[in-house]
Amino acid sequence: MRPVTLASRAASYGFSNRSEYLLMEAARARAAEAAKPSLSKAPTLEAPEAPNRTSRNTPRMPGEDRRRQLLRVAIDSFARNGFSGTKTKDIAAAAGVSEAILFRHFVSKEDLYHAILDEKEATMGNERWFAEMNELAERRDDRGLFRHVAAQLIRSFREDAPFHRLLLYASLEGHLLADLFHERFGLPMGGFLARYIALRQKEGAFRECDQEAAVMFVIGSIIHYAMARHVMGATLEPTDELIVEQFVQLMLGGLEARAVRGRRAKGKHK
Repeated sequence: MRPVTLASRAASYGFSNRSEYLLMEAARARAAEAAKPSLSKAPTLEAPEAPNRTSRNTPRMPGEDRRRQLLRVAIDSFARNGFSGTKTKDIAAAAGVSEAILFRHFVSKEDLYHAILDEKEATMGNERWFAEMNELAERRDDRGLFRHVAAQLIRSFREDAPFHRLLLYASLEGHLLADLFHERFGLPMGGFLARYIALRQKEGAFRECDQEAAVMFVIGSIIHYAMARHVMGATLEPTDELIVEQFVQLMLGGLEARAVRGRRAKGKHK
């Protein structure tokens, strides 16, 4: 068999000489090499963006539900760590959202404070509360009025201790929220009771005394008890209901005119 030489192969492809054939082979080799897959020339794949764990783990909520959730988380955070120890990023993290979402609902911290009080006012039923106080006052039902005030204040502490712990922090830190609460809740109730006591004094049912001092006695004793039991965790044997009745008895004992107390005592002995 005749051996195939480089010269004979070049001639078979129609090349006139060996140099042309070598140039063609070199070009074909470069083309074949370029066509091979190469790790160095492979397209660079960008690493997939890390998923947002906060948004993935936190289900999407309707706007009002999210707003209420943020308020609840804000109250709990402020109640645990105080105002100086709680940042907006802490509230957002505890709620499982970004700060941008928090500020989408509350444009400033002051807006957040007002919203906290709005939520509290709605849950307390302030309008109904004051309407019932008015009805009792118009009937001159002293016992019923003071019982209603005591029961509602204690219920508020019992059902929402974190909010009242928050108010305690606000008062101790001289925070704006304490002033807002006093303006929206404390002053209206204190003013109502002071006017009622003054009216009953004019009618001869209550003894003469400073109305503001009497209001501090009425509200202060209730709040002190509710704070001790439902915020500080003091263990007391009497139930809230029994405490309310005892407080009312003490309040009327201090406020009622001597003649009224005498008539009441005679009525009990009949």
